[in-house]
Amino acid sequence: MKDKSTSVCQWVIRLCYVLLLGAVIAFPFLMKAPADSAFYFAMTATHGRYLIYPFYAVVPAGYIALVCLDRIMCNLKRDIVFDMKNIKLMNIITACCLFASAVGFVSYTVIAIIYKSIETVILLAMGEAFMALVIRVIANVIRKAIGIKEDNDLVV
Repeated sequence: MKDKSTSVCQWVIRLCYVLLLGAVIAFPFLMKAPADSAFYFAMTATHGRYLIYPFYAVVPAGYIALVCLDRIMCNLKRDIVFDMKNIKLMNIITACCLFASAVGFVSYTVIAIIYKSIETVILLAMGEAFMALVIRVIANVIRKAIGIKEDNDLVV
């Protein structure tokens, strides 16, 4: 069951590569969609001009995080769990989440001051910060487990 779950998770991560690319391509078109179009999304159409630059600023971090997640899943498939490679990958993911969160907070502040408030941006920034915290906690747990494993290996 473990391998199936890992495979499904890795498949979803790889699907996210495609979905993120689709969003990168679609965003400018969605901004210009007329109100009677099936592709009209109120937030994108009305606030897209405020959101497009922060979105494109965090896309590279998104891809870096996806690559790191994919590598972690590959390591898990090869039974490389308690390894510093995974900690380094998690640290990179944390940095990507913090970068995206910082861009979100700055974007929200600029939009709130210059234009008008868009609560969605602040909510996304808070979500990204929370994900950075979650990944950081997991990385610390694994780092501690690696230390315990190394201590146990020395005892035997």
